[in-house]
Amino acid sequence: MVFRTSRPDLFAAAKATGKASAKAGGVMLVGLLVAFSLIGAKPAKADNLAQMLYDVYDNNPDIHAEQAAQDIRRAQTRKATAALMPQVSAVASHSLVEEKLKLSGVDRIRTSQYGIKASQRIFSGFQNKNNLIKAKYEEKSGYYQMRNREREVLLEAVKAYMDVYAARKMITLRRQHVANLEKQLRATQARIRAGELTRTDLSKTKALLFRARASLEGAKADLGGAAGRYEALVGYQPGELIFPQMPVRYMPQTPEEAQKKALQMHPDLRASRAGDKAADYAVKSAEGAFLPTVDVSGEMTKNYASSVSETDLSDRSFSLRLSLPLFDGGARKADLESARAARSQQKHKSNALAANVKANAKEQFLRYQASVASLGQARQEVTAAKDLLRGVRVEEKAGQRSYLDILDAEVSLLDAQELEIYSQADTVIAIYSFLAATGQLTVSGARKEFIRHDPQTAAVVAKARRMASSADVKARKAEPRDASDPWSGLR
Repeated sequence: MVFRTSRPDLFAAAKATGKASAKAGGVMLVGLLVAFSLIGAKPAKADNLAQMLYDVYDNNPDIHAEQAAQDIRRAQTRKATAALMPQVSAVASHSLVEEKLKLSGVDRIRTSQYGIKASQRIFSGFQNKNNLIKAKYEEKSGYYQMRNREREVLLEAVKAYMDVYAARKMITLRRQHVANLEKQLRATQARIRAGELTRTDLSKTKALLFRARASLEGAKADLGGAAGRYEALVGYQPGELIFPQMPVRYMPQTPEEAQKKALQMHPDLRASRAGDKAADYAVKSAEGAFLPTVDVSGEMTKNYASSVSETDLSDRSFSLRLSLPLFDGGARKADLESARAARSQQKHKSNALAANVKANAKEQFLRYQASVASLGQARQEVTAAKDLLRGVRVEEKAGQRSYLDILDAEVSLLDAQELEIYSQADTVIAIYSFLAATGQLTVSGARKEFIRHDPQTAAVVAKARRMASSADVKARKAEPRDASDPWSGLR
C-alpha cells in the first residue's frame, strides 16, 4: 500500500513527531494538528482530513443549528440583563369631545396629553440578579453543548472519510484479484488441455472468481454508502483522499492520564457543570420570591386643551412602592421545591456523566493501542502471506504442492491485505475517537487559537463568516489555495 506521502513509514514518522513535540503541552485542537503541514505543501487536487473537517464546520446543518441555538441563549441572557434596567416609556393621547348645545351649534373640545414614564425595581429579593447569573451559566452550558455536537459531527466525518478511503483501496485490491483470477482461469484451461491439471482445478478457480466478483460488487456498494455519508456531512462529494497524519503526540502515556484529560476538557461534561451552576442560581431565584419587592417610578405629563374653560396642566409624580407577598396558594413554595428537585437531578446527571466520560476515555485509549497492535500484526501477516504464496508456487513447480494450494495461498494473501486496509482505517478512527472522547476534536477552538495570534488569519475567518452568512451561499467543492494563505488547503 503506497500512501501519498514522502515518508516511507507513516507511523514511524508520526512517532518521531510525537517525540519532537513532547514539550508542547496544553490544550490542542485537532484542526490545528495538521494545519501547519498543509501551509507549505504544494496545492493538490485532493482532499485531506484537515480540509474536510473545516468544510464540515462551515457546511454541516447540524452544527449550524447548534450555533443558532446558541444565539437564542445569548438573547435570553440579554433579556435577563434587561430586567435590571429601568423601564422608560413615552405616552401620548388625543381626544375630541363634541357636545350638542340646546339652542344651536356644537361645542367641540380637543384635549391632548403628552408625557414620559419611568420605573425601576430597586429590590426584587435578588431574583433579577440570580436570573441573570443563571442565564449566563445556561449560555455557557449551551456553548459547550454546541462544541459537543461539533465533536460528534466531526467524528462522524472522520469515519466517513476513512470509510471512503478504505472502500477505494478495497475496490482496487479486489479488481486486481479478479483480473488475476481471470488470467489464471485462462491459464488453467490451457493446462487442462495439456493434461497438467484437472477439472477440479478449473472448478476451484471458477468458484474463487465468482466470489471475487461478488466481493468487488460489495466493495462498490460500501463505497457508495460511505460517499453518501461523506457528502451529507461535508457538503460535496469526496475527491481523491490522502491518508491523514496521525496526531500521536496528543496521546497520553497511561489510561489514567486519558481519564484526567477527559474530565478537564470534555465539552459535554463542561456543559453539565455549567448546568449545575445554573440550577443553583435557579434555586436562589425561587427563594427570592418570598422576599419583598421595592419599585420606584416617576411620571411627567403635559395636557393641552382647546377650550377656554380648560387650562393647560403639567403633572409630575414620584412614587415608592413596597410589596410583600403574603399568600398565593402555595405557588411560590411549589416553584422552590421544583427548582430544588431540578438541581438534585442535574447534580446526579453530572456525576453519571463524569463516570461515563472517564470510562469512555479509558476505552478509547485502549482501543487505540489495540488498533496499533492489530495494524502491526496485519502488516506482518501480509509479509508472511506473500512469502507463503511465493514458496507454494516454487514447490508446485517441483511437484510438492498442488495447484489448489496456490489458490488457497492467494486467498490467504488477499485476506491479509484486506485486513491491513481495514486496520489502517481503524487506527485512524481510533485515535480521532480518543480525541473526541477527551474533547480535543474541534475546529472552532482551533480557529480561535489562530485568530488570537495571527491577524491575517482573523481577516480570512471574518471573510469566511460573511460568506457563510450570505443567503445564496452554497456548499462547494474545496479548491487549491495560495500556500501563503494561512488557511491554504483548509478552506
